[in-house]
Amino acid sequence: MEVYQQIFFTTLALSFGLLHLILYLYNRRFNSNLFFSVFLLLYALNIFFDYQALIATSDESILYLKLHRAVMPYSPLFGLLFLYYAFDFSIPKYFWLLAAAFVVTGILAVMDPIANYYYVQFPLIIVIVEVIRIFGSAIKYRKEDVWLLAGGFILLSLFSSYDLMMDLDLIPVIAGLKNGYPFGFVGLIICTSIYLAKDFARANQTILRKEREAREMELNQKILEAEDQRKAKELKEARDVQMSLLPACSTELEDYEFCFEMRPATEVGGDYYDYMITEPGKISIVVGDATNHGMRAGMMVSIMKSLFLSHVNHTNISEFLNQCSRIIKQMKLKNLFMALMKVKIDGPRLTISSAGIPSLLIYRKETNIIEEITVKGMPLGALESFPYETVETEMKPGDTVLMMSDGILELFNVEKEMFGSDKVKEVFLENANKPVEKIVDSLFLAADVWRGDAIQNDDITLVSFRLKPNGVVN
Repeated sequence: MEVYQQIFFTTLALSFGLLHLILYLYNRRFNSNLFFSVFLLLYALNIFFDYQALIATSDESILYLKLHRAVMPYSPLFGLLFLYYAFDFSIPKYFWLLAAAFVVTGILAVMDPIANYYYVQFPLIIVIVEVIRIFGSAIKYRKEDVWLLAGGFILLSLFSSYDLMMDLDLIPVIAGLKNGYPFGFVGLIICTSIYLAKDFARANQTILRKEREAREMELNQKILEAEDQRKAKELKEARDVQMSLLPACSTELEDYEFCFEMRPATEVGGDYYDYMITEPGKISIVVGDATNHGMRAGMMVSIMKSLFLSHVNHTNISEFLNQCSRIIKQMKLKNLFMALMKVKIDGPRLTISSAGIPSLLIYRKETNIIEEITVKGMPLGALESFPYETVETEMKPGDTVLMMSDGILELFNVEKEMFGSDKVKEVFLENANKPVEKIVDSLFLAADVWRGDAIQNDDITLVSFRLKPNGVVN
């Protein structure tokens, strides 16, 4: 009978041990399979040597008992490792003290398998306590299918406790059962294998779900990229349309040299500049700055372009600004306004009015100074009527004008410091005798150096013009 039990239990443990080893080799992320496999293989040896000790002769029995004692301490350790990994728990530091205790007591049990065997029972009791703690924590943290593993270990613990009490002569042999733990071991194998199979299935489902999510994310990413490309194309087209509304960078008009340039903060800017020759010798120039920047501001630029073309010839500057403001306000664009400065050139005479644009700067060649002309006024669209003021000044040959939006004045560097009007005047004065396009380039270069790695948060527009040395003077 004992021979048949030995063959059955040993073969069962070896078979399941090899099965879980193969499962581990198939998917090495499941360390629980590896440790359970080692646990089963050690238990198979444990069962084999234990039964051999029962059926062998007295001399051979001692040898098998020594082999049993040599193997026995390590199966509980791998059982604990299996539980730690099955529930994703960290291995506590005291586990290694427990391992050392098993090694020492195992050596003592090998030296005298009968007299020293009870030493091994003390670490086994600690293992039982640790198993109870692990299951308690697993229940606390709501680990899945805890009851399966708990049922298997309870069966093993009950039959092992029977063997322990029998070895300590606390109870007699019941129904001729001299080795009870193999029967509990069968329950543990069945329960644990079911648990690992379910865990494996859950992991595969998780992998499939993540793969499905990854495919969905990839598809969504492609959709987003396509949408971004479409938007980028539309923004480029809008930018091209907007830039086509603006004059070329530099040109010569009447007795003046001009340079116009804008650097938007986004694909579509909210700054505006333009000119029109209204009569021979008379030029109207505007520099505008719509609220914020982007598509809405770009729409305001288009509106302002239309107003400039249709109204600039028929009214004086103040009337022009009020007409534009009234029309924009009637369009009910909510918080969308246009700051604007208009300069009317009539020979050497300049007439200036402003609706919220920074001061106009004039470099006087004779005195080598920068003159600042400030005209205050409400942005267009804020009120239907406003008493816009005008200022007149005379140009002399070599004098140079600089008009600008507030983008360069309010340009921040990485230290959150603004470029400011003083810096603009300094760079303007240093380059005032250069061609007007070089003046504009110098200001943009100085702004780039100042900004450094900081982001340009607003559009920057610069317009510079100079009365030629042989220009008309009244």
